[in-house]
Amino acid sequence: MSSDPYVSAVVTLRSDQGDGGGEAPAPDPQVASQAAAILEGGSPSPNIASRRTAAPGDISVPEGGDLTTRIKGYFTNAAFEVHAPVRSSFSIGAPRSRFESFFGHKLVIDEGTLGSPVTTEDGGRELSTENFPAEVRNAVESILLPEPPDFPPGIG
Repeated sequence: MSSDPYVSAVVTLRSDQGDGGGEAPAPDPQVASQAAAILEGGSPSPNIASRRTAAPGDISVPEGGDLTTRIKGYFTNAAFEVHAPVRSSFSIGAPRSRFESFFGHKLVIDEGTLGSPVTTEDGGRELSTENFPAEVRNAVESILLPEPPDFPPGIG
């Protein structure tokens, strides 16, 4: 089994937060230049590698776009994969080590059991937003590690 398994969590935004009018996000020239460097076989900015170890307060919130776009951009900037929103939620994913360093919680996973739940060391499923920038902290209702799948008897 992998020593750094992939983990995902569901980010739910507060329903009382406006969406900022739905304007399209402004293109990020830094992302475009990093992508061009990769396509040309060059090395992207060292900034990408540093994002994989950055703390929540070290990551900036993008300025352009609606609230969901800005919050998704925050997690993208923090080196998480971000998936399409469904209503007021979207999922984020990364190796366990990224979750542990970013959220400050040791995660517990039984890698030998298919569909094993992922929990914090105290058995909880909620990840803290305490150290996040105020804009993110105020917009996020919860970040939850998902419940394990409900397999039929005999599977798992």
